[in-house]
Amino acid sequence: MLPEEAGKSGFSLRALGIALILSLFLFLLASSSYIALKLGALPWPIIFSVIASGGILKALSRFKPTDIHEINVAQAGGTIGGLLASGVVFTIPGILYLQMNEKLDINLPHLWVLGIVCISGAVLGILLSIPLRRTFIDEEDLPFPSGAAGAEVLKAESFGGKTAVLLLVVGVASAIFALTRDLYFASGFTITFLASYSIFFTIYPMPMGLGIGYILGPKISINSWLSGAVVGWVILIPLLKEYESIKLVQELGMGIVLGSGIGFFVSYIIPKAKKIFLPLFSWKDSPWYTKIIPLVSLISFILLIISGVPILASFLAVLGVWIMATVASRMTGETNIDPLEQFGIIIGLLSLGIYSILNMSLGYLPAFLIVCFVSIAAAMAGDIGHDYKSAKIVGTKAKDIIKVDLLCGILSGAFAPLILKIILEGYSNTIFTQAMPAPQAVLVAGSIFGFKYPEVFWMGFIVAMVIEILRRVLKKEIPLSLMAFGIGMFLGLTLSFLLALGGAIRYITDKKGIDYNKGILISAGMMGGEGIAGFLEAFLIVVGVSIGVAIKSLIFGAVIILIVALIRVKR
Repeated sequence: MLPEEAGKSGFSLRALGIALILSLFLFLLASSSYIALKLGALPWPIIFSVIASGGILKALSRFKPTDIHEINVAQAGGTIGGLLASGVVFTIPGILYLQMNEKLDINLPHLWVLGIVCISGAVLGILLSIPLRRTFIDEEDLPFPSGAAGAEVLKAESFGGKTAVLLLVVGVASAIFALTRDLYFASGFTITFLASYSIFFTIYPMPMGLGIGYILGPKISINSWLSGAVVGWVILIPLLKEYESIKLVQELGMGIVLGSGIGFFVSYIIPKAKKIFLPLFSWKDSPWYTKIIPLVSLISFILLIISGVPILASFLAVLGVWIMATVASRMTGETNIDPLEQFGIIIGLLSLGIYSILNMSLGYLPAFLIVCFVSIAAAMAGDIGHDYKSAKIVGTKAKDIIKVDLLCGILSGAFAPLILKIILEGYSNTIFTQAMPAPQAVLVAGSIFGFKYPEVFWMGFIVAMVIEILRRVLKKEIPLSLMAFGIGMFLGLTLSFLLALGGAIRYITDKKGIDYNKGILISAGMMGGEGIAGFLEAFLIVVGVSIGVAIKSLIFGAVIILIVALIRVKR
C-alpha cells in the first residue's frame, strides 16, 4: 500500500464545504491579506483552523457523527487561503509602491491575469509537495512543528464546547476594539517629545500585534524584531539626523532580510542538494497524481505566457518553482519558517539577470508576476508539509489532504485578486505608511527596481549572509533571527513594541506553566477578529459606505454576536 493510501479517510462534502468557507472567508478574504499587509508577518494558522473546523463539525455532529480525520481534512483545506494570500500580498502591492515612490508608469495586473498566476502557482506547488512528502515526512520524518502541534490539539479534542466559544468571544472582542480604535484614534498616540531627538514612536494598539508576538515567542519578537527596531530607529536614525535616514535604515534592514535568506540557502540547501532535490525524480511506484506534475508544469508554462510573461521567463519561472518548492519544503520542515517572497525574489532576479545578459528586456510587470507565481508555489509546497505531518501523526489519509488542498487552492486562487483589489482600494490612503507598511512588498519592489541606497542595502545583505553562513558552518547559534532583526529595522518601533509585548506575555506564561495551546487559541482569536474586521471595513468603504457608518455598523453587529456568545457560555 502506498503511503498516500494508508490511514483513515476524512474527506467528505461537509469537510470540503467547511474548508472552503474557512479558506475564503476567515483566512483569504478577511484575515490573512489584511494581517500580512498590516504587520508584515503571517504565522501559520493551523491551530486556529483546527479549532474552527472542529467547532463547526462538532456543532453539526448532531446530524452526522464526526471524527478527528474529518476535522483534520477540513482544517488542512481551511489554511490554503492564508498561504495564497501571503504569496499575493507579499509581492503584487510592490507595483503600487513603484507607482507612488518612483512614478513608474506600471499598472496592476488585470484580475484574470493575476487569477491565472495564483491558480497555476497553487496547483503546481501542491502537486510538487507530494513526492517531497514521501522523503521529508515518511522517510526523514522532519519535525514540521506547527503540524505536530495541530495534531496534538486534534488528539486532545480541545476544539469543542467552551473552547470554540472562547475563540469566538476573543475574536469578536478583538474586532470591537480594533473598530473602535479606527473610529476614534485611527492614527494612534504619537510620543511627540521623542521626535525632537529624531526618535519616531507612535503607540498604535493592535490586538493582532500582541497575538503574533505571543506566537513568535520572545526570541523572535524581543531579541530579534525589537532589537532591529531599536538599532535602526533609536540609534542610527538619531545619529544621522536627517529625514532621509529613515529610508536608508529601512533599506539596510531589507538587505539584512534578503542576505539572511540567501545565506541560509548557501549554507544549508547547497550542501544537502542531492538529498533535497532527489525526491522530485524518485517516482517509482508513485500514484498517478504525482506523475502528472510534468503536464501541469507545461500547462503553467503556457498560462504564464498567456498572462504576458515572455517565453524564456516563463520557462525560468516554472523551473524556479521546481527548485524553490523543494527548498521551501525542506526549510519549513526543519525550521518552521517559509520565507516565500524571498524564494520568489531569487527567481525574479535570476530572470532579470539572464535577460540583461542577453540584451533583452523583461519588463517590470512580468517580473512581479514571476515573483508572485514562485512565492505562491513555495508557500504551498512548504507549508502543506504541516498538514502531511498532522495526517501522519493522527493517521489521516494523505490523499484526502491532497484533494481538499487542490480544490481550496483553485477556488482561493480565483478569489485572491478580488480580495487584494478590495483591500488596496479600501486602504489606499494608508498603504506603505506606518499603519500598513507592507514590508515584503517593498522588498520585492526594491529588488526588482533597485534601491535608493544600493550600497547600504548590499552592505546589510553581505553582512547578514556571511553571519548566516558562518553560524551554520561553525554550528554556532546566535540569540536572534537575522531575518526578524531586519524586518524590525524596516518597520520601526510602533509594531515592534506591540510584538515585544506579546513575546513578553509568552515568556511569562511559559515560566508559569500556563497551557501553551490556550495561549495560541487566544492569540489566533485576536488575529482573526481584527483581520476580519479590517477586511469588512475595507469592503464597506469600497462599495460606497462612509467610513464612520461602516465602522459603527460593524461595531453594532459585533456587539450582538458577543452578547449571544456570552449567553452561550453562561449556559
